[in-house]
Amino acid sequence: MENWNSPISNGDIFRNMLFTDRTPAVNKNLRFLLIYDEKNALLGGTNMVDLYWSGTLWHYNDISDFTREKAAITQQMSNGVNDAVYLGCNKFAVVEDSGAVQITEIVQPTTTNEQSEFQFLERACQHDDSILTVSGFSNNRNIVTGGMDCCLKVWDVEDLVATYTYNFAHTDIITSTDVKPMCSSEFISTSLDGESLLWDIRRAKPAQCIFKKHDCHLLAVAWNTVLDHLIAVGAADGSIALIDLRQTEKLLYESVESNRGVHKLLFNPNPERKEQLACCFDDTFVKVFDAYREMLPLFEDNSHSDFVQGLAWYKDDLFSCSWDGSVIKHVVSSSDNSS
Repeated sequence: MENWNSPISNGDIFRNMLFTDRTPAVNKNLRFLLIYDEKNALLGGTNMVDLYWSGTLWHYNDISDFTREKAAITQQMSNGVNDAVYLGCNKFAVVEDSGAVQITEIVQPTTTNEQSEFQFLERACQHDDSILTVSGFSNNRNIVTGGMDCCLKVWDVEDLVATYTYNFAHTDIITSTDVKPMCSSEFISTSLDGESLLWDIRRAKPAQCIFKKHDCHLLAVAWNTVLDHLIAVGAADGSIALIDLRQTEKLLYESVESNRGVHKLLFNPNPERKEQLACCFDDTFVKVFDAYREMLPLFEDNSHSDFVQGLAWYKDDLFSCSWDGSVIKHVVSSSDNSS
């Protein structure tokens, strides 16, 4: 009995254990997927079924195969990773559940005997809780972050300094952000407080409410990359609202597309298919709608076996990643072919 450790002392052992001493865990719960081009993609996951919610980043130089063994770089992270954004071909920002922002560069090999590797450039922890969302402006220099501390920050990534901080930007957890295309001053946010706010950092009063859903959390937002007046907002009741920023007093359209909450929305960046809106829910489904024709369903797939978390368009194809650990490529027909 003298050698018996109480649960309290065991907890102290685990709390004081160094990251390098922890037993490696297979990272299954994929959180996000980014595709820069056909030879540059980033996959992120957080191990959510262990004592430590550690993260993993995988870099791929071929998007035809997203199995973990095919990754050009695999990097274990000491904290969970929630979202990321590219800052150029070989540079990206990752946000963690620790409240930190990490700027990382991909260093390409100079000889055939060397391998690609991550070089960590800057790291700053200025949020008071987990960062859940990050979006990058088109200048590749500024990003906006938001999360569980109800705070929004606009960063200069060259020095990794928060140039604008909006404490209590919302009255509840900030769930999603997106930036205006080809702009370095405007972005949009959603929150569990049921409001979607349009921000312009140039103004003395930077925030304007463009959509409010009473007694319902707002979970996702997407700004059309071609039509800068069109925004889609997803809610916890499974509804998707389309908003024209030129006339916010009246919704363009709103419909319930699932009995589960909307997790992520993403417009197709292809100008010829700018009407296609991809969506995943707190479910196994991936769906694509025509935002121009009252959310006409264009595509649906239920191949995943757990919640879909990440979406990425590349050319005419849609990719999704899930908590089941898989990445699936979806071939989506054009709206004309679906009519």
